Amino acid sequence: MRCEDVTTRLDAYAAGELQPALAAKLAAHLDLCESCQQSLHRLKRLAAVLGQASVPPVPDGFAARIMAKARNRRVSVASAGWNPLRWWRLVPAPMHAAAAAVLVIGLAVGLLMSWTTLPAGQAAPGQATVQADPLAPYNVDYLTDAPDGSLAQTYLALVSTPAGEGK
Repeated sequence: MRCEDVTTRLDAYAAGELQPALAAKLAAHLDLCESCQQSLHRLKRLAAVLGQASVPPVPDGFAARIMAKARNRRVSVASAGWNPLRWWRLVPAPMHAAAAAVLVIGLAVGLLMSWTTLPAGQAAPGQATVQADPLAPYNVDYLTDAPDGSLAQTYLALVSTPAGEGK
């Protein structure tokens, strides 16, 4: 075991809350590692000191005062509302840079996707062209083997119908 693993489980080991196999691994590591032995010794001393300490009494009405302050805080936050401009000003500069980078990347990906969806030689919107195969831009050749009456055939029928001519 590594010392980091031992130190994270040392409290459970001292309390006897570990499974026997894991406790045996920890004990084997503690036999070899002086640093982890010292950490266990300090933990046991701290537990002894805390065990001897007395707990101060809770003042009367303490819980009621805390709950009243929490209710007042909730009302003041809710009445203030969320102000995105104020939040943006409080955000650190690296967050602004990250937001700008995400915006630029998103716009670039959208532009790239729009270029790849238009086949080469297709006219811009507003220009009328006659195309030999209306399904060519959609690359739906794999749907042509679908049985009659299927959803795929219905889709092909709708896509292959020229604009303005509905069935």
